[in-house]
Amino acid sequence: MKTGRAAYALAPLAAVLIAYLNSFWGVFQLDDFNVIVFNPSVQSWSAFWQECFHGIRPFLKFTYTLCWTSPTGVFSFHAFNLAVHLACVSLVFSLTLSFLRGRPGMVPEEALYPAACLTALLFGLHPIQTEAVTYITGRSASLMTMFYLASLAAYVKGTGEKRRLRLYVLSPLLFLLCVATKETGITLPFALVLWEACAGQGGGVRKAFRDQRVHWALFAVVIGAVLMHPRYRLLLLYSLDLRGFEENLLGQINGAARLLSHVVMPGRLNIDPGALSPVGWFSVQTLALCCLAALAAIGMWKKWSWLFFGILWFFLHMMVVNVLIPRIDTVSDRHFYPAAWGIFFAASTAMTWFLFRFRGGTRTFIALALCLTIVLGGYTVARNRVYHSEIALWEDTVRKSPGNPRAFNNLGYAYFLKGRKDDARKAYRHAMEIDPAFEHAGNNLKVLDGH
Repeated sequence: MKTGRAAYALAPLAAVLIAYLNSFWGVFQLDDFNVIVFNPSVQSWSAFWQECFHGIRPFLKFTYTLCWTSPTGVFSFHAFNLAVHLACVSLVFSLTLSFLRGRPGMVPEEALYPAACLTALLFGLHPIQTEAVTYITGRSASLMTMFYLASLAAYVKGTGEKRRLRLYVLSPLLFLLCVATKETGITLPFALVLWEACAGQGGGVRKAFRDQRVHWALFAVVIGAVLMHPRYRLLLLYSLDLRGFEENLLGQINGAARLLSHVVMPGRLNIDPGALSPVGWFSVQTLALCCLAALAAIGMWKKWSWLFFGILWFFLHMMVVNVLIPRIDTVSDRHFYPAAWGIFFAASTAMTWFLFRFRGGTRTFIALALCLTIVLGGYTVARNRVYHSEIALWEDTVRKSPGNPRAFNNLGYAYFLKGRKDDARKAYRHAMEIDPAFEHAGNNLKVLDGH
């Protein structure tokens, strides 16, 4: 790679590394305690192997054990998370470049590396990604995405260079690791179909099916394994009983629209926004997603495959599994992590295409990239600081979700652990005022008052 091209590839990595340096001061938060700190099955290798095939997400738990048994303590968790994020940034750069190279004329030749650079920069540096990077158990999203993108990259290389080992061994193996990290990785074969439809090298449906046959065979095996596994089956039945299809669909529309609003308004990032009510069919949120779908249709009509691919990638990761299988929390910022490439790819390609239509496009691009680095990097550094203590995290949360009793209860408990009993009492009582039936706050208040 030439020096200038190497700079385009390395610049996003350098910016991300600098912006996340203060993430190493983060402490265990929220689910970290149940999943790691108070979970003996990930605290020794003997316990891990004993539990490995009985629990869920075995590879994710493998990484928890790896970090827990490290002599560097919580530092190793943050170092691992950041390394995974940097790997995802590199994969985003590489896949964006492969996509645009495979469709000549999409952007000018001199804009290929800038477009990939800008996509990787937005993906890596946008503060919406902090929940998947700085929040330790948010790694389920980033680690799954790393294997997901790596499997796609191996598939692209395997089909483009006719390397059977990459196509039929490496890519499927990475697919299995992806699903063993988080179940939503099951959508990978559909992503391969989307890639072939938008950036494939031709050859027809028969060739595409032949190239993907191992992935689809694994897809069937994984579905069968999930249905047969008692823990997965129990979770599946519990999820399906949470809410009906229409209610869940409208709730997911609200959640997806909310996350899109966080992309343009990063000051609204919130680890626990509380339960989101389903919206109506004629709501602003529904209209926003319909407009996004209309853009995808325009991309297909105009043969702007980059626009069609980016938006469909977003819908694939935000809507498909979550609409079919309800989740307890309608929305969390970390759920946007695997979908982020699609939105940032479409936006970056559009911006780069526009900038390079005019003379001095390279200089204008560099100015834009620097501005985005400063603004987004500043937001990311500020967001990382919120994870430096439990009190800071929950004070931030209640400011943004003043009607969320769970957030006030967690803030009260954080105060209690620091010996601030009067502040804890106020927080618990506020939670009870919001929801008198909220038992956790009531029980914590009784413990605090010595009852």
